[in-house]
Amino acid sequence: FFPVKARAHEVVDWRKYEQEQEKNKEALKTIEEKRKEHQEAHRKDREKYGNLHWKERSFIKYQERKEQKLLRPKEKVERDSNMLPIIIKGDVDGSVETILNIMDTYDASHECELELVHFGVGDISENDVNLAEAFHGKDSI
Repeated sequence: FFPVKARAHEVVDWRKYEQEQEKNKEALKTIEEKRKEHQEAHRKDREKYGNLHWKERSFIKYQERKEQKLLRPKEKVERDSNMLPIIIKGDVDGSVETILNIMDTYDASHECELELVHFGVGDISENDVNLAEAFHGKDSI
């Protein structure tokens, strides 16, 4: 009696294992398809900007986002009270680029929208201060 019951458990466990493996294969196929779609979209996006310098590419992306926001004036009016204008200055291109990339991943615009006013490399200039004053900004380092 016991060997039969043990064998039955063994068979059930094996079938569960096979079903699990089949699910994993299907999930892997789905993941691979999504990865390929993402890579293709990323490649097309990169081709769109050609061999532009990162600064030019970032500015064009900013302009595109700005144009998209202009297409939705009703939303723009509603969110003006929760807008934070930003001026970014860094000591090297890499640090500014990193901050811009991080800003691209910002996803809490329903709470506070970030508006990139200006960015650049170098010391803070009088022009930067005037820009900040125009947007009622405060400086922070």
